[in-house]
Amino acid sequence: MESGVTLVALAVTIIVIIIIAGIATSAGVDNIRNSKRVAFITELEMIQEKVNTIYEKRKLNKEDITYYNALGQDVSVIETGKLSEILKGNSEKGYRYFSKENLSKLDLENIEQDVMINFDTRDVASVDGFLIDGKMCYRLSDIPSYQGQNIEYVDKNVNSPTFDVDVTRLSDKWQVVIKNIENPNQVYGGTLSYKLQTSQNWILAGETVHFEVREPRNI
Repeated sequence: MESGVTLVALAVTIIVIIIIAGIATSAGVDNIRNSKRVAFITELEMIQEKVNTIYEKRKLNKEDITYYNALGQDVSVIETGKLSEILKGNSEKGYRYFSKENLSKLDLENIEQDVMINFDTRDVASVDGFLIDGKMCYRLSDIPSYQGQNIEYVDKNVNSPTFDVDVTRLSDKWQVVIKNIENPNQVYGGTLSYKLQTSQNWILAGETVHFEVREPRNI
């Protein structure tokens, strides 16, 4: 009789141990996934904050956006199907691909994911993404109920700037100077481009406010 009780007790003990082991394994998997989720969000927030800073400094003419647009690689290095999924039908214009190594050029260290960045719109998208609450997320804005970094891009510049033009005759050309520039809304600076009426192509003058041409009446 005592032997029977002992065997029953042992069986119960073994069953309890198996149940506990199963719970511990499940909890361990959940902890690992939660850690990866936190790392994914934290890294995107770090990158987004850096891009936001560059964007704000650019508005105040404290940063040269052309420098940042030359960093990274062309997004064509990303597989076409994946690129289309990340962009969600939007144009790839303005985006640059940044590997973990490329991100160090933005003073971002220890980032474990590759991203796409558009410095003109402040858009930051993970290349691999992460599944959160059943949804594949590539951006912070994709995360359900996300309340962190300010990531919304709103174009408030609905009006064109106003300016005056001075044309001065030089020896064999004319100098065109843009002055009295009044920028609307949230515009704090910009770049100057011009084209001749006989041309389809715009010529970038950069952040200067003057340029020289040989056909001043056809600008």
